[in-house]
Parts: sequence; structure tokens; C-alpha cells
Amino acid sequence: MSLGLRIKTMRKARGFTQQKLAEMVGVSRTYIQTLESNRRLPSMKLLQNLARALDVNLSDLVSDNQNKKLIRAQLEEYLDYRSEMEVWYKDIKLTRYELDLIKKLIETVLDYTQKSNINNSN
Repeated sequence: MSLGLRIKTMRKARGFTQQKLAEMVGVSRTYIQTLESNRRLPSMKLLQNLARALDVNLSDLVSDNQNKKLIRAQLEEYLDYRSEMEVWYKDIKLTRYELDLIKKLIETVLDYTQKSNINNSN
């Protein structure tokens, strides 16, 4: 995963907009956008500020080691309509229709388990 995608994924996992992250680290929203799209590389100082704002270790931000929270956020990114990433499963490139079905299936399962948890707690 590229640095830009890690920044974007971690930002979304924290619920930050590009504007919010930009304000936290002292740059413009468009600069965050260029970082996320890998058109620019941040300075070491900015990397440190981004890591602090995203509440991660600098090594987690710059390395491609993935933790469970990041993997969860990646799934959301892969299923996002605006995503330009290709999603493959067992040597088959999934179509937008197939990704939509997978997303609906996940949402249905989550709705079901949340309702089951509510009913079981009563």
C-alpha cells in the first residue's frame, strides 16, 4: 500500500476530513489531497505531524505493515464507489456490481448481528 493510501485510510479510520487533518498539521486541504493521491511526498517534519495527528507511530505511517484497524479501513476503501483500486479474488477481478453485492451482504450481516445483540441483551 502506498504512503498516500495509508494516510487516507488512517484519516478515514479516525473520521477526519481532509480539511480537519490539514488544520491539525498546518497545511492546506489541497496539500493533503496531493499527498493522498501520491503526487507529493511529505517532509520528515510533516510525516511526524501526520503521525501525531493520526495517533499512530511514525513507523506505522511510513511502513507497509498492516494492523487490524488498517485492514478494516481498507475493506471500506475497496468497496467505496469512488475508489479507483481494482479488487481481485482468486485471480478474478471483481466488477462494480459484484463489489456492490459484497457490500450489501456485509451490511445485511452487520444489521442482523446488531439486532440479535440488542434482542439478546433484553
